[in-house]
Amino acid sequence: MSTTNAAATSPNGRAPQMARIAASVRTGRGALLPGRLLLLAVVAAVVLLAGMTGDSPLTYSLVIGTIYGIAILGNNAITATLGEINLSAGAFMAIGAYTAAYTLREGWALPAVVLAVVVVSIVLGALIAIPTVRLTGLFTALATFALAYAIPDLTIALSSITGGDAGTAITPPIVGGTLIDGSSTTLLAIVVILFVALAAVSLWMFSRSVGSRLLTVGESPHAARSFGLRSTLLKIGVWTWAALLGGIAGLCYALAVGFLNPTVFTLFLSISLLAGGLVGGSRSVVGAWLGGLLVGTLPPNIQSVVPASASGIVFGVVLLLALLAGSGGLGQVLERWLVAPLMRRKGR
Repeated sequence: MSTTNAAATSPNGRAPQMARIAASVRTGRGALLPGRLLLLAVVAAVVLLAGMTGDSPLTYSLVIGTIYGIAILGNNAITATLGEINLSAGAFMAIGAYTAAYTLREGWALPAVVLAVVVVSIVLGALIAIPTVRLTGLFTALATFALAYAIPDLTIALSSITGGDAGTAITPPIVGGTLIDGSSTTLLAIVVILFVALAAVSLWMFSRSVGSRLLTVGESPHAARSFGLRSTLLKIGVWTWAALLGGIAGLCYALAVGFLNPTVFTLFLSISLLAGGLVGGSRSVVGAWLGGLLVGTLPPNIQSVVPASASGIVFGVVLLLALLAGSGGLGQVLERWLVAPLMRRKGR
């Protein structure tokens, strides 16, 4: 046996195991799935504990940050698998938020409101996806930019549904005798459970054969066609999934803030969600949560210590520094740190 083969088949298969772990950290798939689920549960417990023992502003910040995390989770599905830049995450949130506001105003029960948001988000997401998936690269970014840019004007034009310039108030529903609003620990528990469930589904899909197909479609369209993969349908599925998660995030956002107007879902929100996904790591569900918490909690806290005119600059610098922490985002940095002791033990 050659020296190379002997190294590859070292005692207890350590070298192959180390290679699989390193590849899993790099790709977001593979051997570390159980560990990622455990890490997700730990982060959920920390967020819940902080929100339930902290004051109302902290609880509200964690609610908003987790809601943004749900939207980023959907956005990351497009970025991680198809390699496309999506600037319409804020638009998807607007669809869910205004659907919720309208149906609540009409007196619908909360389960019916949730169903309406899911159906409308899926239908409109698929309709938006059909022309969008025919574009690639810069053209995808420009198309989604146009959609995000048009949302404030569309909300004004559809004033019978959205309330127009005056905005629309959301009557907080009551669940189990508890009023559901932004500072409610009940809403925090709901959005945390939602994030964990959706993140677990995302991890499962990305780690199965469907994840391999999507990566093939995104990284090598010609190979996908040669393998007989239905690239267009797979892409539409990814965009529809992103729209669904954006719609769910919008529903939760409407319940949290209690009031919507055209200045809420601007292009800046979509850019912030994209940046949050890149900072957290597009292939990390925990990274999506960290990115959402960063986008949701950092700007208000910055404004409390620096002038409003400089808060945007400071926020941008913080995002840039976080991006420089690693190409895989904060999620990958965290995973590398957590598996480092295991790698050292296996390397002995």
